[in-house]
Amino acid sequence: MRQAVERFLLQSTPASRCLLITGVTTPAFVIYLLLHAYGLSQDEIRQGLRVPVMLGLQAALLVGTVVLAALTLWLWPRRRDRQALPGIEMTIALVVGGIYTLLGILSGLFTASANLILMGVLVIGLMLLQRRTMLVAFVVSLVILMSYDILVALHQVPYGPAINEHAFRDGQAVWWWARWRSLALYIGWGILLVLVLALFESLDNLHRHLAHLSSTDVLTGLPNRRSFMDRLHTELARQKRTGRPLSLVLIDADHFKRINDEHGHLMGDEVLKRLASVLNLGVRTPTDLAARLGGEEFALLLPDSRREDAEAVCYRIQKSLAQYRFGGAGGEPLGITVSMGVVQSSGQGVEALLRSADANLYQAKREGRDRFVTSVLEVDA
Repeated sequence: MRQAVERFLLQSTPASRCLLITGVTTPAFVIYLLLHAYGLSQDEIRQGLRVPVMLGLQAALLVGTVVLAALTLWLWPRRRDRQALPGIEMTIALVVGGIYTLLGILSGLFTASANLILMGVLVIGLMLLQRRTMLVAFVVSLVILMSYDILVALHQVPYGPAINEHAFRDGQAVWWWARWRSLALYIGWGILLVLVLALFESLDNLHRHLAHLSSTDVLTGLPNRRSFMDRLHTELARQKRTGRPLSLVLIDADHFKRINDEHGHLMGDEVLKRLASVLNLGVRTPTDLAARLGGEEFALLLPDSRREDAEAVCYRIQKSLAQYRFGGAGGEPLGITVSMGVVQSSGQGVEALLRSADANLYQAKREGRDRFVTSVLEVDA
């Protein structure tokens, strides 16, 4: 379930963000409708309400619920489309903002619950929807609030139009009105909590995704040079503490420029992806590390491995590549080979290890390619 939620948030689209709002707000509107209907059906509560105003509020809630439910059904099949939906976003913002503004006005705008919910809805809306959409919705709500405030000041409408003097006794809210305000606060905060948690989860996923991109080669999916060098430093430091062997393999695809020139860059990309897959399958995971250093250059980092172990890995790679053929530009099968330079470390530094492996790699190329050259670095005096 958590993975499904993370995928949803990571792949957020305009439609999915709208769905997040409608999916959370629509049930809340239904709860308000049911609570109000219960209050209107009880004589003790009904006598503290202005019934025509409450019926008008119920009508507004019903219309808003129907609109949001219809938009949810319309949006669901389009949840993965990345097309902008300014009209849909505007409708949702106006419906949700308008209903909550109306709820705040009718129950007494300057109560803590109304203010907190209205501010929370505004903040969450700015995070999920376009700023222009939220600006329009904010202006509309502000005009409604200012108009209501002026009418209250002119004694044209009462403060808290949904209730009358019977909602209070000895200057205190009667039990049902106190519970009603508390429920309004709890429902509003429940909505805000779900949306805030979803936004923070989305932000965490975005950070993880960016961290993954910064350390991963886009074409092959292997760790990139930066990630490889970080791991190499870590493993060499660990080797100095434990004294365990460590082997490094530098790999270069043979005649890769010719493949690009004769068969096109798309074929070149396919070759690199296939080579990356072979390297990944040829090593122990997660102990070993296969990485793309750039272009047609790859590397294997084999902790706790002697030269003989590294040679066995090289044999497996050669065998796997020899069994695979690509479709060339003219339809003829195309095979690939690699040259590899292998070195076993005995506690040397990064530069010495890379220099030795690189020398072995170029020796393999000079000797005819499709082979590997190995060596063991002696322990420093």
